[in-house]
Amino acid sequence: MGILVKGEITITKGFKMWKEMVYAQEEKIKEHGIKFVFAGTQKDDPTKLHTIMQFPNMEALQAFKDDKELTEKRSEAGTVVESAVMIPISEEHFTNYPDAYTKNWINKKNLVYFLAIIFQAG
Repeated sequence: MGILVKGEITITKGFKMWKEMVYAQEEKIKEHGIKFVFAGTQKDDPTKLHTIMQFPNMEALQAFKDDKELTEKRSEAGTVVESAVMIPISEEHFTNYPDAYTKNWINKKNLVYFLAIIFQAG
């Protein structure tokens, strides 16, 4: 499965600009083996971006952090790179439990509640 990483970072040009940058950097993201499980801004503060990302291993996470070209593109899109907090999640976790229930349970209200619990716990 790889490594899940919970991230928080400040963005100054809005989520739309950040998301467009992500889509424009698709090849770089694939190169690092990154998958976004979730990305969205905090309801009461649209400058706080929260992510849950999957990396193949810790080396890929470090390569992402060290990628100067991608860092420049992120900065141009309003990401305050130095504000980033990235927390690797231990191998003792589960996702999508129970899968069938989750598919019907996930809606905007429940997702916001679920993510609030996750981010308060970290």
